[in-house]
Amino acid sequence: MSDSSNFLDAMQTQLGQLNSQIVQLQEKLQVQSIEIAELQDRIPDSNIISPKFINRAFAVWGHYVVAGFIITIPFIGLISLFALW
Repeated sequence: MSDSSNFLDAMQTQLGQLNSQIVQLQEKLQVQSIEIAELQDRIPDSNIISPKFINRAFAVWGHYVVAGFIITIPFIGLISLFALW
């Protein structure tokens, strides 16, 4: 009888420890889900991170074109200044 009561006591203490671990894990899960929601709010609404390939392709192409304009406009201005002299 003593062995079975010792076994039951050990199982009850282990069950209590497992229950406290479950509570801790549930609290961590709630904190992490809040952090995930905050991170998702910080993600910009851009087609560069769109799941559709065609949207991403045109977004990258558009950025490429704008960057080309930004780079070439000063050169065109310098060339036209030198052309006027």
